[in-house]
Amino acid sequence: MRAAFVSVVMIGALGCGSPSKPNIALRKQNAELRTEVEQLKLERQADAQTIRAMESRATTVPVLPNDRLSNLFTTHGLRLGKLTGGWDRDPSTPGHEGLQVYTVPTDQEGDEIKAAGTFTIDAFDLAKGGETRLGHWEFPTDQTAKHWLGNALQYGYIFELPWTTVPTSQEITVRVTFTDELTGRQFSNQRAIKIQLPLKSPATQSAQR
Repeated sequence: MRAAFVSVVMIGALGCGSPSKPNIALRKQNAELRTEVEQLKLERQADAQTIRAMESRATTVPVLPNDRLSNLFTTHGLRLGKLTGGWDRDPSTPGHEGLQVYTVPTDQEGDEIKAAGTFTIDAFDLAKGGETRLGHWEFPTDQTAKHWLGNALQYGYIFELPWTTVPTSQEITVRVTFTDELTGRQFSNQRAIKIQLPLKSPATQSAQR
């Protein structure tokens, strides 16, 4: 009886050495379900944005119905590029003189698309625990086209923005809001970034004393 028990244990141990086909199939199914859930989340967010846009617009403004919008590649999100950060407008002067923002709308598949619309950009210095606004910039649809760059190296909108208020902290928060011209949907994204303080920054002057 004891020998039989030991044999069963050894067989079980050997079986744990490699995943069984049912386990592989289960993991694959779970991955597919997670992808489907993320897709449904994007679609739900887009539908909610459409409803809010329709409620906020005047009744005389035509809006495509959802069944037609679903057949188009439309904006479902907003991405901030890796190059978003401090803007060194004058290399001969220490520190960053402003902010550069790289951003691009994304469709329901998560792919980057060229979409027309308005941009609102805000920068905040959170060093003191409160939202100290460093700048607020608005770009209507007829101006955003001037900030588009589409080539092999960069595909998206690029904004170079001088400080309205000089920051006192090397970490600031950037918030970008995009309102799609076609659907009226509004999407936002934000990120904390590191910058080099300008020479005239109070924090920099204190450090030099």
